[in-house]
Amino acid sequence: MKLLAIVAHPDDADIFCGGTIAKHADRGDTVTIAHMTKGEYGGFDTDRETVAETRAEEARRSGDELGAADVTFLGFPDGRIEYSLENRLEIVETIREHDPDLILTHYREDMHPDHRVTSRLVTDAYYMASLPLVETEYEPCDPDNVYCFGKPTSTFEPTTYVDISGYENRKAAAIDHHESQVAFLEEHGGIDAEFDNLIEGVAAENATLGKKTGVNSAEGFLALHEQANDYLG
Repeated sequence: MKLLAIVAHPDDADIFCGGTIAKHADRGDTVTIAHMTKGEYGGFDTDRETVAETRAEEARRSGDELGAADVTFLGFPDGRIEYSLENRLEIVETIREHDPDLILTHYREDMHPDHRVTSRLVTDAYYMASLPLVETEYEPCDPDNVYCFGKPTSTFEPTTYVDISGYENRKAAAIDHHESQVAFLEEHGGIDAEFDNLIEGVAAENATLGKKTGVNSAEGFLALHEQANDYLG
């Protein structure tokens, strides 16, 4: 099976679905993490290019930690992702290039503007990717579903839970590879209270979802459309 995670920034995949990615990779599934941006606004350095390259390298190390087969960057500007037909077609191209069975992305009502636009671009491109008259370099493909992840500061209510018990330390290690971002968020998290202790906060949220579903730790997703579910777990 092939899994494609399309996320707005380096560290989003690790925080929201790192355990799920590692679990799928361990059973032999091919996982790709595609970052819309390099997160050049999220750092202490005044040179955005330096921040971007630091964060990209951290994301590559984190992807290796989780067992991702590929970590890629789509070149959108951090903090300025816009919804347009041109950008939607670029995501269609990305989906077709990787031909995934499942796509993971942000929840549409997330408080971060980049997360919201990414969600809308991905879910709309998911539909267009299967249309033969939408012409791109790659052939049409038809992924089975899109699973959206969210954060506790939104109205996100999961319908699908993945047991990540036993993957807690690996997920924490993956997040910790984003050394520059962990430090930045803990100092500049602002209204996002969980950033005060990022790794501990993420672990606590996963433990809460686990308790809700009868396991030690879990990650939650909202399926774009409901269907029989043989995997994602």
